Amino acid sequence: MKLLKFNLIFIPFLALCLGTVGYIAREMLLRDAREHVIQNARIIMETMLSSRTYTTKQVAPLLQQKNFKLQTAIAEFRKTMAEIPKAPDLAAAKDIKGNAKKSFLLGQQQALDAEQQFLVSVKGRPEELLDNEFHPQSVPAFAATEIFGYLREKFPDYFYKESTLNPTNPRNRATDWESDVVNQFRAGSTLAEFIGTREASTGTTLFLARPIKVNNVSCLECHSTPDKAPAEMIKLYGGDNGFGWKLDDVIGAQIVSVPVSVPVRMAENAFRVIIAWLAGAFGGILLVANIAVAIVARSRP
Repeated sequence: MKLLKFNLIFIPFLALCLGTVGYIAREMLLRDAREHVIQNARIIMETMLSSRTYTTKQVAPLLQQKNFKLQTAIAEFRKTMAEIPKAPDLAAAKDIKGNAKKSFLLGQQQALDAEQQFLVSVKGRPEELLDNEFHPQSVPAFAATEIFGYLREKFPDYFYKESTLNPTNPRNRATDWESDVVNQFRAGSTLAEFIGTREASTGTTLFLARPIKVNNVSCLECHSTPDKAPAEMIKLYGGDNGFGWKLDDVIGAQIVSVPVSVPVRMAENAFRVIIAWLAGAFGGILLVANIAVAIVARSRP
């Protein structure tokens, strides 16, 4: 009878302890899994920011430097063209007598005429050497998106997009839920980062977003009005979208989406192992406690 009373008190107590420890352990494991996903998202975000910085500081200047060198060479070429004499040098023929002088001047004139014909034929050619083509690869947003595209070939569940309300490139246009994220940043919020979850075709995903802000005047060279944008860019994307931007405007958001299924599954597996060990430990405690109570009960008269 004493053993029964003991179990009626001790078993619910053990069950309560097991439930409490299990609940706390599960919450901690799921929280750690979420932090792991957020950390992965931040690493991806910083990688994309690094690729943008690389494009801005190293790729774009290379194109500018190439044209600068060509422009310098063209300027020197034009200077040389201007210094070529247009008529024979009479002073050079002053010591030549008779028909020889006439032949010398005639030869000089023929040479000058040939030079002038050559200069006329190449007059507009130097400008053709300049690289006036618009290279989207030199645009930071394009470069970051392309680089991540190669990563998605191996990890298709991960996603990165520079979602813009009024993009130049149509592929960057924000979807409905992405527009909601962008508008949160545009609503005067001081948030530097926004984290949320959503259901996607691949399951539950966690997304991390940061605002895209026009913080450089150089951005307005291509995005203020169509007439100021490079002609090649207009030819490629048209003149209807990606304009009207203003300095300090939030025009979009960088969004990284990371699946949460794998970390959550790992957390659930770890939770089941912990519960199994706890249940075994509590079962052992219950068995030992019952034996101890039985021995004590028998030793008493």
